[in-house]
Amino acid sequence: MKPLLLATALLLSACSQGESLQQAHPLIQAHVDAFNAQDAQAMAEVEHPDIEWFSVNDSEMSIEVSGRENLTNFMESYFKSPVKTTGSLRDWSVNGDYVAVTETAKWKTSSGENKSQSSLTVYHIEDNLIRRVWYYPAVSN
Repeated sequence: MKPLLLATALLLSACSQGESLQQAHPLIQAHVDAFNAQDAQAMAEVEHPDIEWFSVNDSEMSIEVSGRENLTNFMESYFKSPVKTTGSLRDWSVNGDYVAVTETAKWKTSSGENKSQSSLTVYHIEDNLIRRVWYYPAVSN
């Protein structure tokens, strides 16, 4: 089978198995559920002590937060905002210790307008904890 056809077949297979992929990595869903509940401590329970969060934009990558304690403090501050953001996950793909998903964030502006955006996010799992997260540019929905 040609490489492009094989890759397409594998991608279609992974998409049809989205539910089972999600079940294979429940800690990622638990992390987003804790975010939706605005529970920074529950988020920390599935994070590696040396977690790193990266933003990837074009040809540049930057570390947004490093370390569980720093991330917990950041999230506790973030949750004090009057705007409540919720997240959902779809299009799961697993490659060894790496899980790629499309994350969709939804919120209501102060004027009452519903907004949402999605981005590709890659999680690195180490010791059954989230070790690294790479966020790619968000696209408005």
